[in-house]
Amino acid sequence: MKRKEKKNLDDDGRVIAPMNVDGMPWYNSKTPKTGLENTTSNSTPEKTGIKESIKLMFSIYKIVLPLSILAVAVMAGIIAIITYVWLK
Repeated sequence: MKRKEKKNLDDDGRVIAPMNVDGMPWYNSKTPKTGLENTTSNSTPEKTGIKESIKLMFSIYKIVLPLSILAVAVMAGIIAIITYVWLK
């Protein structure tokens, strides 16, 4: 019976999170850039117009307002139950 050879999958050479950060003792400025840093830092976000900003603001209010009313109602209910039990 022949044993299967195990594949060593510990290190395939890819960098998941580069630890070469300025200010660290092991920082090396001569390491090649991966290209991912340049695409995110140089891209400028698109500017939104006034109408889009207002629509965004009201859509956020549609989500936040019912949740905050629900939270206040739950807290009022808890306080009412506690005072009813306490002052019984």
